[in-house]
Order: sequence, then structure tokens, then C-alpha cells
Amino acid sequence: MKKVTRNFIIIAFFIGISFGIYEYYVMPREDHREEEALYAVQPRDSVEKIARKFKVLPWQLRLANGMTVDDTLLQPGQMLIIPRPKWRAYEGKASWYGTAFHGKVMANGNLYDQDKISIAHRTLPLGKFVKIINISNGRMIMAEVLDRGPYAVDENGKYKREIDLSRAAAEALDAIEKGVISVRIEPLHG
Repeated sequence: MKKVTRNFIIIAFFIGISFGIYEYYVMPREDHREEEALYAVQPRDSVEKIARKFKVLPWQLRLANGMTVDDTLLQPGQMLIIPRPKWRAYEGKASWYGTAFHGKVMANGNLYDQDKISIAHRTLPLGKFVKIINISNGRMIMAEVLDRGPYAVDENGKYKREIDLSRAAAEALDAIEKGVISVRIEPLHG
């Protein structure tokens, strides 16, 4: 009986995952549909460089063009489909980082300035603008994803927070004293 239950749970899990993938990538629902653009590959372009330019993730660019991870050689003049994913708004926890990182290089190659409004996110494309709302007081900022993080995990290995705020962003949202706040994260389209 125990083996049957375990097998049922495993099968149900894979069916759920399969349906989720089908729903997100195949079903023609309005909120899942992507706009697309075409781009002619230029000399010295790479998948990562093109993805950064159009503020998409490299895997999204590869998926839209039927490429594998091994497809790294692009030819000048080659036409690529540039997906325009519609990022969804969601709620999560935000923390802030300041003095210890001030002046250090961020993921985008620039130096971190704690006195300018910016954010770090693990998955949103660098350069993507995001509206962040402090749920407890309604304060709101618009910020650009310039860095990666946060990477703090709980005892189960799951990420504890969704976004890291610069000190200036944390001040604008009234998050300095609390350290960690509940926020609504709304990626802006465009």
C-alpha cells in the first residue's frame, strides 16, 4: 500500500509539472502570450550580449530560437526572435544591503553606490525596471535591476528573500530599521 501511494504521488507530481509547463509555454492565454521582435546578429554578438541588450534571459532567447546550451556560435546576419515575456507581479520579502558592498562591482559591471536607488534580483534581467511597493505602508519606488541576489537561505535551503534594495531604496520604502519587509514586486513592461 505504501509503495502504491508513493508511486501515485510521484506520478501526480510529474503530471502537475508537465501541465504547468504546457500551460505557461503552449496554451494561448492572453497573460502568457509573448510579443516578439526580430534581430539581425551583428559581429561579436553572443547569446548573453543579445539577451542583455533586449533585457531577456539567455535561456528565454535560446528557447524562442530553438537553440540548445551548446549553440554558442552565432553568424552575422542570422535572424533571431527576441521574446518579450510579460513578467508577472508577485509578493515577497525584501532586504537591503549597504556599507559592506559600497564601491564593489555589481553583476552589471558598474560599482555599487548605496546612495542611489537600485535593486538586486536573482532572475529578472539586468536593466529591467521594477515597481516595488512596501505592503505595510504603501510607499512605492521604481528601480532598475543592476545586481544579482539575495542569496540568503533558510534551514531547508530555500531562498528567504526575493529582492535586495540599495540603502537609498530601503530609505525610500522605510525599510532601514526593519531590515526585511514584505513587498509587492511589479516588473514593468517595455
